[in-house]
Amino acid sequence: MALDLSGDDGSTRRGSAIVVGCDHTSGLEVAGLPLWKRAVLTARRAGFDRIVVLTGGSTGAIAAEIARDPRLGGVVVDSSEASPSWLAAASRWVVHPASALVDADHLRRLSETSGSPAATPRAAPFAADREDLARWSARGWTPIDPPPEAPVQTVGPGTLQVRVHGPADVPGAEDALFRSLARNDGNPFARYVDRAMSRAISRRLARTSVTPNAITVFSTALGIAGALVLLRPSYAAGVAGAFLFLAHTVVDGCDGEIARLKFQTSRIGATLDLVGDNLVHAVLFPCLALRFHFRDPSGPYVWLGAAAVAGMVASWAAVWIVIVRREPSSAERRIFEAFANREFAYLLFVLALAGRLEWFLRLMVVGIWAFPLALFAPSLARRVPARSLRRG
Repeated sequence: MALDLSGDDGSTRRGSAIVVGCDHTSGLEVAGLPLWKRAVLTARRAGFDRIVVLTGGSTGAIAAEIARDPRLGGVVVDSSEASPSWLAAASRWVVHPASALVDADHLRRLSETSGSPAATPRAAPFAADREDLARWSARGWTPIDPPPEAPVQTVGPGTLQVRVHGPADVPGAEDALFRSLARNDGNPFARYVDRAMSRAISRRLARTSVTPNAITVFSTALGIAGALVLLRPSYAAGVAGAFLFLAHTVVDGCDGEIARLKFQTSRIGATLDLVGDNLVHAVLFPCLALRFHFRDPSGPYVWLGAAAVAGMVASWAAVWIVIVRREPSSAERRIFEAFANREFAYLLFVLALAGRLEWFLRLMVVGIWAFPLALFAPSLARRVPARSLRRG
């Protein structure tokens, strides 16, 4: 399941301005994007009203790339470093050397400062008023340099602070980028097993033109194929089907990672991911039930399959009511994240190897009904005291 259906909201902070300074490292690719483009897209995600790219030389290649990419509409390209054409456009600027990798929240916090220059210790971007930048520029300072005077204000560090000085720094920068994408990494299994595998795949896919939506479709096809293979009541089919389903869950983690790495998040993509996951589950449980029914027609497996499908419908309804239709509470979000992990795919594979897939079906019937009940529990707990108070 996917919790975030919004993608980037596209909101901007009026009057906020950022200048991205390019140097000899700006064309280096980190996770499939040149440094300068990653800096500009991070600024766009942070909601800057005005974005200027200083090339320090020829603007042709960067200007052409900006014209081709609809996400970069409105970005201004300038070949100079202290031109009034960009300095005069705003009273305060965030200065972002393209060789620095930081997260959007960090840039947003810098844009919200005022007065004296502001920065984070050991992080390259900083914020300063136009007058300070003009005075420093007159002394030879350029936007790829640190401020010549120590900033007075400090801004808290973000989740990503890396500087790329050359090709040797690219692998470490990619490692830091992946760490900054961490979701549910408080779970040791997710951190060391599940995410480790999906990130190994995502790291290679990031260098290709494969889109997150294509990954979602492929992942969904893997999951459905695994469920259909499980229809055959043999040990080999059980292991093969469980392996395909496990491959589906690993690849399913890659679409979101690629989307966030390459700034390709969208509501359509998040919805496609949610629909794909639920479609796979809707096929998996009936196929498992039919597998055991074919082997033992007198067993309770048709009823177990029906109970699992009914539980899925109840779960979908609970997610719509509690998660999608309104902003969930922190308790509801924690419950969702606890149930929306992918550990059960590993359990399916282990039980297939042990020849005990029927255990999985029975456990899933219990788990799939526990999910909507747990998701509604916080709101029910809030209503009971409220009713008691009214009666009192």
